Amino acid sequence: MNNVRKITILSVLIALNIILGKLSFGPEFAKVNLGFIALIISGFLYGSRATLVVAGLANVLTFTLLGNGTFSFWFLIPALLAGATYGLLNKPTWIRIILVNVVVMVGISFILNTWLIAAIYHLDYSALLSVRIIKMIVSLLFQIILSFILLRNRVFQQFKDKLTMNVW
Repeated sequence: MNNVRKITILSVLIALNIILGKLSFGPEFAKVNLGFIALIISGFLYGSRATLVVAGLANVLTFTLLGNGTFSFWFLIPALLAGATYGLLNKPTWIRIILVNVVVMVGISFILNTWLIAAIYHLDYSALLSVRIIKMIVSLLFQIILSFILLRNRVFQQFKDKLTMNVW
């Protein structure tokens, strides 16, 4: 595959992640963020290594250049882990879609991010878990359904086939 095309598409996915990361819906206690969509697409098209880079660069750009809070190296680690995990969606099956989303939402976002928030800001971990559980459940269900709809769509598969066959 043409490296220029790959870098261009990955750059667009980084920008898409940043833009969609600013969009969320739902009540305050269960807001669903849409930034994961770009990571799902990146994982589907390019696998774990490229998606790890997309997630990492999007995280750094969001917090440094765009001034969305204070950048912390510690929060870069879950972003990289999530990117690498979404990369496992390069061959999406129903089971893989569920497992990847459970690992990202429960393991990385809910448990690891909550622990980091508690440790860095000196908050009660179990209290934070109880506050964030509804958001995690709602986000998990939404992400599984949307992942399945996107990744099992013929249009995305045709797009991936065109990228790998180098037919443009």
